[in-house]
Amino acid sequence: MTVNRMEFREDLGTSSDYLRMAVPMMIRRGIPPTPYNYALWYAHVQNANPELSRSLLDEFPDPQSYDPDKSEALFFEYFVKTYLPNSPRARDLIVNIVTQLTKSVSQSVQGTREYGAVLREAMALFEETVDQQRIQEALGGLFSDTLSLENLNRAFQSELESATRQVERLKKELEQSQYSARIDALTKIPNRRAFDDALDQALATVDDPACLMLLDLDNFKLCNDTYGHLMGDRILEVVGRLLAGLMSDSVFVARYGGEEFTVIVNEDLAAASALAESIRHKVSELRIKRKSTQDIIGAVTVSIGLVRARPGDTRDTLIGRADSALYRAKDGGRDRVVVLDDPRDPDGV
Repeated sequence: MTVNRMEFREDLGTSSDYLRMAVPMMIRRGIPPTPYNYALWYAHVQNANPELSRSLLDEFPDPQSYDPDKSEALFFEYFVKTYLPNSPRARDLIVNIVTQLTKSVSQSVQGTREYGAVLREAMALFEETVDQQRIQEALGGLFSDTLSLENLNRAFQSELESATRQVERLKKELEQSQYSARIDALTKIPNRRAFDDALDQALATVDDPACLMLLDLDNFKLCNDTYGHLMGDRILEVVGRLLAGLMSDSVFVARYGGEEFTVIVNEDLAAASALAESIRHKVSELRIKRKSTQDIIGAVTVSIGLVRARPGDTRDTLIGRADSALYRAKDGGRDRVVVLDDPRDPDGV
């Protein structure tokens, strides 16, 4: 089940009204006003989540029905889970770690508290009596309790070490998940999602120049129809590998979708234009072989539209101008770079 994150942005008057509504409902059901209990019933009177409200009323209809474990489970489901990763495996691992450590800490605290009580009793005995037998018995009890506490602490240390290992595994899984979510599976370069973020970042850096080029492989449908989709994928892989070699602090490449690619260049228009021509030449020099027969297919070419970011540009306006430039490159005969940088040009606005 997907649970939307609940937000509480009420003003003082509204939140006070919710308080006066929630507390009597909790009292009638014998529900302790713990932070997570109050959060649940506050959300209920706020009508933040109808499913949560149904669960609360079904689980706790009267004072005899309260169960702290059920209440805690509802708090986890409707509050804690919304801040956890989307991956069910990652969520389960986090829950396991928290549950494991909570149990261990509780046992350790309880054991320490009991040991402290035994120690105080023994000290009182030592001060009040000189009966050697009783002193020996007390010392024996202390020795036994000390061993038990040491065992408990060792178990707790083991749980901490286990949790540390699980956290490291979770960290690696999350990093891999984030990486996979931003990389195109076929070409192994950044995907559209990563491109969107990179372009937003480039546009937000107002002091640095930013240029965008859209690249489209020419006659790609004809290639698929002639040589098959496997060869089409092969071409995309090779072009992706070529573009990946251009990645640097000032150049970001991505697969935009289908046979389209994008390049963000954080340099001036002259440098971006030179790079676009270099890409066009390198693609035209590619000779791609069939893996099965080693036959070389015809030359691959690419059309490129290039624009420079202007003050006030958004992602959509910049992409729109780059797309217009790409259309002109296609319409002008393909295998060429078209730069749109004149504000008076109707397609350059």
